Amino acid sequence: MDQNKKILLVDDDITSLDIIALLFEKKGFQVTRTASGAQAIESLNSDTPDLAIVDLMMPEMDGVSTVNGLRGSGFTKPVLAFTASGDTSLHTKALEAGCKSIITKPCKIDKLVNIVQTALEEV
Repeated sequence: MDQNKKILLVDDDITSLDIIALLFEKKGFQVTRTASGAQAIESLNSDTPDLAIVDLMMPEMDGVSTVNGLRGSGFTKPVLAFTASGDTSLHTKALEAGCKSIITKPCKIDKLVNIVQTALEEV
């Protein structure tokens, strides 16, 4: 696994954010944690991640709006949507906004890491 890959992780659930970030860090990734879409977009001013994982169900700025904001800021790397929602219309909106794939919570960490690694290899 490439030890230098950077992941932007966006989730309003701080516990989930921290657990997922720690698991990716243990796998050798550098992780930027943001708890909102606005923070994620702002973070692009100081860092350019290789991939973003965005929770779709967030207050204030939802995941689809966040993906639109990332894309509007010039972020062209893969974006993966992470959600507990089974709403297929939401999934469709996320894909139309530019998400590469939808990952349904809960998800085993090995599967999540495999999806991320595959997305990074395709860049």
